[in-house]
Amino acid sequence: MHTAGRSVSIETIVEAAIAGLPLRIRRAQRTTINEGSAHVVVLLEDHAAIRVTRDLFTAHKLRRRQQLVDSIPSDIGLVVPRSLGPVVEVEGQAAVATEFVSSAPCPAGEGDPEELQRLLEAVSSIDPAPLQPILNEPLSFCGGANWYSVQIEEVIPRIDQQFRNLARKAIEELSHLEPEEQVFSHGDLGGYNVMWQRGRATGILDWDLSSISDRSTDLASLGVWHGWQKLSKIASAHQVNRAGIRRNTFRLQQLGFLIIAQRPEPEISAAIGRANKWIAENLA
Repeated sequence: MHTAGRSVSIETIVEAAIAGLPLRIRRAQRTTINEGSAHVVVLLEDHAAIRVTRDLFTAHKLRRRQQLVDSIPSDIGLVVPRSLGPVVEVEGQAAVATEFVSSAPCPAGEGDPEELQRLLEAVSSIDPAPLQPILNEPLSFCGGANWYSVQIEEVIPRIDQQFRNLARKAIEELSHLEPEEQVFSHGDLGGYNVMWQRGRATGILDWDLSSISDRSTDLASLGVWHGWQKLSKIASAHQVNRAGIRRNTFRLQQLGFLIIAQRPEPEISAAIGRANKWIAENLA
């Protein structure tokens, strides 16, 4: 199995990542999950998860990102995918074997508001000070300090002409969002990144976008997945409004990531279509 832009097979990289693990884990049945935009994940039954980067852009950052996961405090009350071995590199690609985080994502639109609030507080309560050297800058995946110029120069011109003014307005609103109290932010706190069991959040995956930001960053992700109407039960109207400003740029941010990561044109074209559709349905 090969992925576009990859010069070495997933099987080769996985074998390198699990070389030091016990034989029973190396021989476990494998399941490949191809849904993430930055990684392919290969599950070894209930024993391990191997994260394999999709491109050089992501490969260069994997070592620091896994160091962050291993540094998350154990007392937050949620399981995280800590390393089972070192990050390995094969022909410019990278992979790491991590602990298997069991359970399953919460179905879209579900999730008790009290539990969502507990999840949000658990993450925002992490002290970012000792982690600061290995945290990303906000919006690092779609340009970081240059995110605005990426949006204006690269993303907006690719959006359908009829939606460009709406897209630009959404970007401008985000760029003018006033700073507020800074806390630890996961960056993508929802969907398949949070594991649930019996109505409670039990584990968090994919800490790649973690940064120091304000609560509206993770609040926006929770609202998109679990239902926007629930946010009023866990946050003030002011915070919900700020979260809405962030949400309005999510599809544009995703497109920015694919562009600067130099992903194949079919992926970029598909993201353009999703962005146009979202703008038409939500901002027009």
